[in-house]
Amino acid sequence: MEITLEKVDQVKERTGVSYAEAKYALEVSNGDVLEAIIYIEGTKGIKQDHIEDSPEKEKYETIDELKKWLKDLINKGNVTRIKVSKDGKELVDVPVNAGIAAGVIAVIIPPILAFVVIAAVVTQITIEITKADGSVEVVNKYISKAANDIKDAATDVAYMFKDKVSEVKNEKFKGNDNNNEKTKSDKNEQVDENVFTYTVNFEDED
Repeated sequence: MEITLEKVDQVKERTGVSYAEAKYALEVSNGDVLEAIIYIEGTKGIKQDHIEDSPEKEKYETIDELKKWLKDLINKGNVTRIKVSKDGKELVDVPVNAGIAAGVIAVIIPPILAFVVIAAVVTQITIEITKADGSVEVVNKYISKAANDIKDAATDVAYMFKDKVSEVKNEKFKGNDNNNEKTKSDKNEQVDENVFTYTVNFEDED
């Protein structure tokens, strides 16, 4: 049976998965919408490696890959603003100055992590890049990460954000060293918020 956009939309609306996941489910179900929905419900989402086998797959990235991409983008020096949104809702809008990639990334990543943590498989974000000449480039990114790994990543980002933006050392981390034998000490504070508001001073960044 033919796989059409209408069928993909039907599966997506019924299950809440991404277009890539809906398309894959239809492919393994021979284009049958009902079977595709049953497939998704039975598997609780489609595994990353299965999606990558699709001949017309989207490019999926990890959080670390996204951070490297942002760093390389900012270090080019021709970017003045980065805005990140999901499903039409703005997550963060931050001005960019040359040489402060770490500070900008510390602001951009936490709101994205909040969505990646709760995503079944992948989460799609839209990044609008305003360049020095006034042009705007729009890039869609598909971020994939295991939920248990995201918790560690979110804790790392929260720690980095407090260190970079607030420049305040939280002494209570020291009291937790004797009770925790983890590879990443001083990064045990839980990240509870899904909404982030930041005031960033870029003048002092290297």
